[in-house]
Amino acid sequence: MCARYSLTKEQITMLIGEIEVIINIGARYNIAPTQIVPAIVRSARGIETVDMQWGFKSAWSKQPLINAKAETIATTAFKHHLHHRCLIPADGFYEWTADRTPIRFTLPDNGPFCFAGLWQAETKRELDLETKEFRCVILTTTPNESVGRVHDRMPLMVQPDHYDWWLQESDLYQTVLNHPYRPEMYWCPVSRALNNVRNEGPELIRPAPVQKDLL
Repeated sequence: MCARYSLTKEQITMLIGEIEVIINIGARYNIAPTQIVPAIVRSARGIETVDMQWGFKSAWSKQPLINAKAETIATTAFKHHLHHRCLIPADGFYEWTADRTPIRFTLPDNGPFCFAGLWQAETKRELDLETKEFRCVILTTTPNESVGRVHDRMPLMVQPDHYDWWLQESDLYQTVLNHPYRPEMYWCPVSRALNNVRNEGPELIRPAPVQKDLL
């Protein structure tokens, strides 16, 4: 499961195939479900960034659907959204130990990466004005060795060379599903203040103590 992540750079540059995408954002250390997040999509205008709400609406749950299992998306309700694929940029994500200490996972160089995501659009009409609201989910997969110490799932990180494959209108997305990016990751216990979604700021990712027997 992925229920919280970070994107702490004011600006990041992603190479999607041969296209350089520059994303200007405010640093965020505690991105949570239902919040607005940047997602990269391919549209008729080309590669672009779209603000989306994290979480699909569900007819059977009051809680939004924030994750989809990569292994089963072709056989569940998510199959209807497989043609709407997106990349969700991040530079860290969190999982929790048994004592509710959040662990932040990053690349060793603290650089950005992308989760595989799906998106949907909902058309709304207010008076004579029609608008669209976009929502996304993050795909999850089995954990790498680093994350497996804490949780049995992790977000599906797309290999940088496969970013364009995930967005293309072809079957190359299946290669992305079967070959997630599994680099060695740096992990660090951080402040329990992160457990409150209303908290934000760089102090949330300062190293914090954790019981040694929990990892």
